[in-house]
Amino acid sequence: MKKVINICWWIPCLLIAFVSCEIDNYDEPDASFSGSIKDVATGELVGTDLQNGSTIRAYELGWETPTAQTWLIKQNGEYQNDMVFAARYDFEFVNGNFYPFKVENFEIRKGKNIHDFEVTPYIRVKNPDITHDAANNRIIATFSLEGGKPEVKVSALRLYAFIDMYVGEQVKFSTSGDNFSRNFSPAQDIDRTIYTLSIDLGANSELFKYSRNYYFRIGALASVPGVGTIRHNYSPLVVIKL
Repeated sequence: MKKVINICWWIPCLLIAFVSCEIDNYDEPDASFSGSIKDVATGELVGTDLQNGSTIRAYELGWETPTAQTWLIKQNGEYQNDMVFAARYDFEFVNGNFYPFKVENFEIRKGKNIHDFEVTPYIRVKNPDITHDAANNRIIATFSLEGGKPEVKVSALRLYAFIDMYVGEQVKFSTSGDNFSRNFSPAQDIDRTIYTLSIDLGANSELFKYSRNYYFRIGALASVPGVGTIRHNYSPLVVIKL
């Protein structure tokens, strides 16, 4: 009787072992999807933060309840996903640094797919100029702003600095001084004002103590009613060796 009980106990275990060793028959991703997020008015890339920045929300159609996939947009405004299934998708662009919109029933085919999305950024950083003023030991940025639509206001500005290309709101030096940033409360109308921000290198010598390349970007945070979470808009990256 004891032998029978032992045999009965081993049979389910063996069945579980055989099932767990089976190779699944799910298809592998068979497509890639890449491109850029471009300003519809200027054709320029709309940069963001790689961490906690603008994203693509993708829904693969054909399922009873499609689940949102979050695809990252690179800090320079490009995107690339090499592990995509060929199918039709709905895309949502929300909680970014440009006006929300949707793209429905978009076909991604097997193999390589390239597509640029045109957007209206909340703020354009116009004519940015970031230079090293060696005589005064400062990094100086001058620029103006342009709203993507008339209702856009600006709530904050900052000259960001760091030791790599991912510099921005999420990755930055905690610089000190009185002119590296500006906050507006209430938010300010966007006009033709030429702004100047600067970082005093002497006052921040512990951050800039090595002879090497440093990375800088101008960031602007918009204030727009009814669009959800707003991310920063940026000028192109500038590299300065100090």
